[in-house]
Amino acid sequence: MKYYRPVTEKLDYFTGNTTIPGELLTERERNTKFRYLSDLIFEVVEVSRKKTYFMFGARFEAGKH
Repeated sequence: MKYYRPVTEKLDYFTGNTTIPGELLTERERNTKFRYLSDLIFEVVEVSRKKTYFMFGARFEAGKH
């Protein structure tokens, strides 16, 4: 599945959300929570849904440190 991974921690002043480095965001989450941030902050990755986990409400890739 296609995910967007923030490279650095940035605050979207208009929505009030802060990115978490390493968090995996779907395209819909990226466009609603961080719509005013530049695409240069995110890298596009392909990760299987089965290789992800949630911690404190954020999705991360399993086995990625």
